[in-house]
Amino acid sequence: MEKIAKRFIAYLLAAAAVSSAVAGCQKPGVPSVQDQGTEMDLNKQRDTPEKESGDIVNELNMEKGKTWEAWEPKKAELSPEDYEGWEQLLNEHQISEDFAKGLAQFAYESGSIILKGTKGNENYSPLSLYYTLALAGCGAQGETASQILEKLGVENQQELADQCSKLYQWYTYSNQREQEMMAHYGIGDYRSAIRLGNSLWISGQLPVYEEYQKLAAEKFFASSYGVDFGNPDTGKQMGKWIAEKTNGVLEPQIEVDPATLMAILNTLYFYGGWAEPFAEEKTQEDSFYLEDGGSVTVPYLNREQREGSFVKEEGYTLSCLDTDNRCRMVFLLPDEGRSVGEFLESPEKMRDAMQLTERDWVDGKVIWKIPKFAFGSGYSLNDPLKAMGINRMFGPQAEFGGISPDSLLVSSVIQQTHIGVDEQGVEGAAYTMIAMARGALKENEEEAEMILNRPFLFGIWDDCHNAWLFLGICRNPAEEAGEEAEEAPCGLPLAEHDVLLTEAPEIQLSDALSSTMSQFSIQPGNYSWRWQENGEMRGVEACGSHPLDIDVKRTDILDIPDYNQMEEVSYIFGCAVMPKTLTVREWDISQLGKTEAAKPLETVYTDQWIIPLKHGKVYEFVAEWPEEEFGEKGFSGEASYVAVTD
Repeated sequence: MEKIAKRFIAYLLAAAAVSSAVAGCQKPGVPSVQDQGTEMDLNKQRDTPEKESGDIVNELNMEKGKTWEAWEPKKAELSPEDYEGWEQLLNEHQISEDFAKGLAQFAYESGSIILKGTKGNENYSPLSLYYTLALAGCGAQGETASQILEKLGVENQQELADQCSKLYQWYTYSNQREQEMMAHYGIGDYRSAIRLGNSLWISGQLPVYEEYQKLAAEKFFASSYGVDFGNPDTGKQMGKWIAEKTNGVLEPQIEVDPATLMAILNTLYFYGGWAEPFAEEKTQEDSFYLEDGGSVTVPYLNREQREGSFVKEEGYTLSCLDTDNRCRMVFLLPDEGRSVGEFLESPEKMRDAMQLTERDWVDGKVIWKIPKFAFGSGYSLNDPLKAMGINRMFGPQAEFGGISPDSLLVSSVIQQTHIGVDEQGVEGAAYTMIAMARGALKENEEEAEMILNRPFLFGIWDDCHNAWLFLGICRNPAEEAGEEAEEAPCGLPLAEHDVLLTEAPEIQLSDALSSTMSQFSIQPGNYSWRWQENGEMRGVEACGSHPLDIDVKRTDILDIPDYNQMEEVSYIFGCAVMPKTLTVREWDISQLGKTEAAKPLETVYTDQWIIPLKHGKVYEFVAEWPEEEFGEKGFSGEASYVAVTD
């Protein structure tokens, strides 16, 4: 399978993902018979009472950049033929029905927002995002914690940690059972697996509560690595860790930023061999019809499934293929004249179309014709998470007091994925990163034709936990996104128009010298903006006053610290999509109200985003996203921002 190159730049953040419901395995909700904490060889036990409101991190001991090795689930000492013992072990680690419902809702809500409005091939992992957010959420407090927990569908942090622990262990033991059983019966090349991985990467400049690292090690099986983000070797270590956890499918080239204080990483690797592989001799080339009316020639997998199952609804047909690890790959084929985008317009529409439970499934023959495809996707997830209502963690009011006494905020959330389908099975991999800076069936003789020769939706569904591991769209199986993908401003390859700005974004000025990366946010005043959405050109104009006409009494003042009486302090300029050019104009604060006579000092920046700011000044930042990049980004414009310093 193809390997996708990636990069990591200043203050990244990410999280892990989810979702849904079906029959097929043991009933959820069976409690564990033991407290895994008693099995762990860790340095300290908790000796202080729990915080209120579900907080579970409260240890006051801390150490900067401390490395902490995670405890891994103990290998089960069961024979491959001890079916009762294996079922009991898996039942002990089965997640609750409520948790499964939360996974499902998170998948539909996030999947709809992330995939809606995209143009090319897409592959998104709800489960990977879910786990990353869960790790961050278990160290959050106040409103920040409330927003994360609500969207993850749990009552409190204890429940979140316990259920994530159960699911991780279930996959671990299920993988062990399947591997040993296949070896016992002489099937030595059994590749199928579902593997999760978690880790914390902590700067030596950041004190982290020991209890949080212990929680990450015990409940999320996440090792903590004390690192120097100023050393390029740290990026190599992170990339190597991801490659190992994803079986080499993802091999990101990560460039770390010295300002990063902590990164939370999750990986998800999936390989499911088809329960009934496709015969290679039946693979034939044929046309695939694109949304723009064109076509491409691609190889198709062909098979007639006499005992298949499907659902025919108004506008689409839904069917699925089983894999040999108790999962299935689900395909939604829109009717002729209908588009995949119709089923992504809202979480409710996506759920109604893609859900597998409470459906009138029909038993019958299914004629399969599936294009072989392999591609990667990249996402910047700040805006989708904000759209879901998880926004406090991105701003100066973020509350991560359960992680560190220092102020932390999330700068960005990213995810990179890979998906590939061939005659033998389906392989998927994902990593999500959060970087923190300071701040059922009815028999019938009916027949369905899953002739996937036009854009279609797909997903990989875990039958045992009613969870979506991946959700995606195949619009052009001949197109291999990944290494050739557009580079996002943060250095990450993203699908076309992954970040479509429909108005000028706010900007952030981050104090590069502050131990907390103190951040100051500014909304645009004057701006002119145009963008393309659903094939239509749109535009907006916003008019404000001259920078020197600003009302200081109603304006937030940028309080520049006095570092050893330095005349100027370096601030890092940042926003959701970096502009092509930035013009900085500077007036003395004494010139307020003198718009005609005042001539500012002016500096133009194009690739260096460290801006020196002085005390007692008025600054105008004029950012330009040029017209010539409209086709690449889907938007263009110019915006003016004003800041007054103390």
